[in-house]
Amino acid sequence: MKRYRGVLIFLGLALLALAGAVYYYDHMLGYLCLGAAALVTLIVLLLLVGVAKRQQRLMDTVFADNNTAASELIRKVNIPVLLMDLNGKIVWRNDALTAVFDGKNVLDVLPNFKPTQPTVQQILLSGTNYQVMTMPVRRANTRKKLLFQYWLDRTEAAHYQRLYTEQMPYVMLVYMDNYEELAGDRQFHGTAVLAEVERLVSELCRRTGGIYRRYENGRFLCVLEAAEVTKIEKEKFKLLEQARHLETGTGATLSLSVAVGMAPRIAQSEEGARTAMELALGRGGDQAVVRDGADYRFYGGRKQQDARQSRVKMRLFAKALRQLIEGGGDVFIMGHKNPDMDCLGAALGIATCVLHTRMRPFIVLTERNDATADALSEMDRLGLSEKLLITGPEALEMVKPNSILVVVDTQRPMITDCPALLDRVEKIVLIDHHRRSADYIENPTLHYLESRASSASEMVTEVLQYYDESVRPDSFVCSALLAGIELDTKQFVFNVGSRTFEAAGYLRRNGADLALVKALFQNDFDSFVQVARTVEKAEIGDDGVAIAICEPGAEEPQLVAARAADELLKVKGVKAAFTLADMGDYINISGRSYGLINVQLILEQLGGGGHLTMAGAQVRGKTAEEAVALLKDCIRPQERQEPTEEPEGGE
Repeated sequence: MKRYRGVLIFLGLALLALAGAVYYYDHMLGYLCLGAAALVTLIVLLLLVGVAKRQQRLMDTVFADNNTAASELIRKVNIPVLLMDLNGKIVWRNDALTAVFDGKNVLDVLPNFKPTQPTVQQILLSGTNYQVMTMPVRRANTRKKLLFQYWLDRTEAAHYQRLYTEQMPYVMLVYMDNYEELAGDRQFHGTAVLAEVERLVSELCRRTGGIYRRYENGRFLCVLEAAEVTKIEKEKFKLLEQARHLETGTGATLSLSVAVGMAPRIAQSEEGARTAMELALGRGGDQAVVRDGADYRFYGGRKQQDARQSRVKMRLFAKALRQLIEGGGDVFIMGHKNPDMDCLGAALGIATCVLHTRMRPFIVLTERNDATADALSEMDRLGLSEKLLITGPEALEMVKPNSILVVVDTQRPMITDCPALLDRVEKIVLIDHHRRSADYIENPTLHYLESRASSASEMVTEVLQYYDESVRPDSFVCSALLAGIELDTKQFVFNVGSRTFEAAGYLRRNGADLALVKALFQNDFDSFVQVARTVEKAEIGDDGVAIAICEPGAEEPQLVAARAADELLKVKGVKAAFTLADMGDYINISGRSYGLINVQLILEQLGGGGHLTMAGAQVRGKTAEEAVALLKDCIRPQERQEPTEEPEGGE
């Protein structure tokens, strides 16, 4: 019909043009031709409308006239077919549908079906999988609208699809993530431990019908079917717990990291498993990570890892960093938004390394806040701000092809001070102590990620010691680094190892001013009162979890929330504390714990991250009360987990 309409339009235009040409020579004859053209066009249009109506009546009789051959064919065909109105009421059905469903309304078996918005649906009826297809029926002789629906039997196809999905081979990697640390101890029962770990892996593969190969000391590659991987996930990867009970001879606990890649092809699965393993090791190990497409699922990781022993990695990093800076141009140092003293101290430490190499360092700091206000005032007094500090837009204008970007105290692109800078610089260096998140900065030129370090300031202090023997940071830089360590360890209480005290000792020997460090943490009276009010209104549950909402109107609500969470941990019986602050565009959540409750796993469910004992998250599009409800839903699954042993030091 549409094709005929196009021909009709063309014919009308041609006749109109002809009449216009005749009118040019003879006005009277032109009028006659125009009338004739209009009459011919009208007659053809009426003929086409009549043909369309006859075709529509023929289509209607297919369902109305049970004596026609077409109607009999549709009735006897072995595909369930029906006609229904917009309320789901069946007005006609064939024999195949009657055998399957003899009800009066389709909505009885398709409760989610919307007749006004027909879509393809899948249903399971009497053990048979059907794909339901719906289309409207156009009827010219009635205003009543009907829908034509047919059900395709997809049982066999669904069966083979299920088999394909369940038997898909997936790659699983198993690493002894603290093998090097254990091997450094002469008492380590290396051969026996390797044999026991291989026995556990072999038993897992035998039980699940998979295969494995050991390709390096303490590293295994397994291939399992998808259905078996699902079973292992339901068991929460109990292989992790079995490994912890193995006797190492050193007094230290053996930990494994497990990574699974889920992809339609074996090569993609292996690549996904390696990416997941990098993420597992970056989060501190002793956990399992499953990469399913672009999504990640985490298991374990609830126990604080032991302090680091080997310095080889740090020495190699310091040497490589110096070589990179010597061969590059200007060095931009960037931390996270709303920087704290750990972030600023680490940035100043890297700037000291750059200055020692006689290159130009620039610390990217777009906005100031109360957390670093005193330190920045001291920098202003010393003339360091003018030399070192620039804003994000200024950095974007100054970037050159040979520039280097050092990111400290974060690895997540979106929370850096200037995310656009990451796309403008080719050489990127990462230094961070947080457990790796799924949205980390990919493919850095150099990275030093150590989740067992107390702080970024501790890591940078170690870099200073091995960057060059002649490096001597000044008193203010040492004080800022020590303040960063104190901030993240809560005055050397959480996540403190021997290397933390060694770093503090190095800073003190080089002139760290303890009085200045103390002054950097002093609060103004208004902030102190706001923290006290937040603590006073906290809700403490029977599970030892305290939740509080900061009062609106604070100048630095995020800082008040963090300090209030720290104060709540001092309350007897509180195992974890969460404080919420309304930042306008989002609700900021600060989480703290002593280690019995993993605040990182809780806040990761809300898109956040951090450490076992210290984490944060941002919830957008919700009020503070709605964010509290979401937080409580995330806390409940953690309460059902078996408690882990309390670590010697928290984070």
